[in-house]
Amino acid sequence: MKKTTSFAASTTPNDSIKPAKHARLVLFLLVVLNIINMVDRQLISSFGPAITRDLQLSDTQFGLLTGPMFVTFYAVMGLFVGRLADVIHRPRLIAAGVLVWSALTAFSGSARSFVQMGIARLFVGVGEACLSPAALSMLSDLFPSNRRGTAAGLYYLGVPLGAGASFIVAGVFGPQIGWRNCFYVLGAIGIVLTPLIFFLSDPKRGQFDQHDGAAEQRATSGGVFASMGQVYAVAKESPALAWAMIGAIFMHLPIGGAQHIINWLTRERGFDVAEITTLYGGLFILFGTLGSLIGGWASDWYLSRFKGGRLRFLAIFLLAVTPLMISYRFVAPDSPLFYIGMCAGFLSYTAFYGPVFSTVQDLSPAKLRGISTAILLLMCNLIGLGLGALIAGVLSDTFDAYGVSTPLSYSLLTIDVLSVGTVVSFIIGSIYWERLQK
Repeated sequence: MKKTTSFAASTTPNDSIKPAKHARLVLFLLVVLNIINMVDRQLISSFGPAITRDLQLSDTQFGLLTGPMFVTFYAVMGLFVGRLADVIHRPRLIAAGVLVWSALTAFSGSARSFVQMGIARLFVGVGEACLSPAALSMLSDLFPSNRRGTAAGLYYLGVPLGAGASFIVAGVFGPQIGWRNCFYVLGAIGIVLTPLIFFLSDPKRGQFDQHDGAAEQRATSGGVFASMGQVYAVAKESPALAWAMIGAIFMHLPIGGAQHIINWLTRERGFDVAEITTLYGGLFILFGTLGSLIGGWASDWYLSRFKGGRLRFLAIFLLAVTPLMISYRFVAPDSPLFYIGMCAGFLSYTAFYGPVFSTVQDLSPAKLRGISTAILLLMCNLIGLGLGALIAGVLSDTFDAYGVSTPLSYSLLTIDVLSVGTVVSFIIGSIYWERLQK
C-alpha cells in the first residue's frame, strides 16, 4: 500500500476495480467538447497571418491576444468555477461554459480592431474555464486510480485533435469562406451542442477512493480562497504534487510560444500559408494524438511496475524528445530533421497531460479536485502559456528592432531552452513520489 499525505486519496493501483457505469460514454462526450474547445481557442493562432494583416497587429499585440488577454480571464475565472465544480452539478456548469465560449467565438468573427478582438478573447476564456476543472473532477469519479492516466490522456486528445483541426480549418476553409465566417460557424456548432451536456447526471464524488474523513471534512468547508489555502496545505505536505505543477508551468512556455508558429513558418521558413496550416494541422493531429495516448496509457503502465510514478516516466520521455525539438529551430525546412523535430514537439506538448493531471487528481482530496485542477490551469496558462506567447512576441519585436534577420526563430528558441525546466521538475517530483511508495 502506498503511503500518502493525510489529505490525499489512496493511489494504490487495483486492476480489479472497474469504471463506473456509462463512464466511457461520458468520457467520449467530454473529449468531443474538449476538441471543440481547442478548435475555438486555437483558431486565432491558425488564422494568425490573416488576422494580423486585417486588424493591423504587431507581434506584441498578437502575443497579447493569444496569451495574457485570453489566459488571464481563463485562469482567474477557473479558480471560481473550479470551486463551483467541487460543490454544484458539474455537467450543468460545463453546459453554461460551452454556451458562453461559443457565443463569444461567433462574436470574434465580427471584430474590427485589436480592442474588439481582445474583449471577445477575454470572455471566451471565461466560458472555457468551466470545462477542464469540472471534466477532470468527473473523470476521477468515473474511473479508478489505475485508469486515470489513460482517461485523462484520452480527454486531452482534445488538444491535438482540436488544435490540429483549427489549422486544417484555416488551411482548407479559410481561403473558401474567410476567417470571419469560420468563427461564426464554429460558434454556432457549440451553441447547438450545449443541451447535450446539460442533461447528463453528475457521478458520485470520491466513489473509487479511500479517504481520511477529517481531511475530506476540511476540504468541503470555505469558499474559493479558503479552498486555495487547503490546496496549498496539500502541496506543502506532498512535494510530488508541487513539483508536478511546477513542471507543468515550464511545459506551457513553448506551448505559449507556439501561438506564433504559423507566422514563423510563413515569414522565416518560406512556407505558403494555406499549405503549411493544413500540413501542420494534420501532423499535429497525428503525432499529438499519439503523444496523448502514449502519455496516458504508458504512464499508467509505468506506475504499476516501476518506482517514481507517472512523473518519472514523463521525465524520461521528455529527455528523449527535447533535443529533437530544439534542433528543429536550426535546420533548413527541406531537411527531414525539420519535420522530425516538429513532430517531436507535438509528442511532447500532449504526452504530459495524462500523467500530470492524473497525478494531481490522485494527490488531491476528492472534494478539492476541481479547485486543484483550476489552480494548476491558472499557473500553466497565466504564467506558462501567457508569458510564453507574450515573451516570444516581445523578443521578436526587440530582435527585429536590432536588425536580426530571423527574430521569431531566436525568440522561439529562447522559449524552448527555458522549457528544459520541465524535465528537472518532474525528476524531483518523481523522487518525492517514490518516497510515498515506501
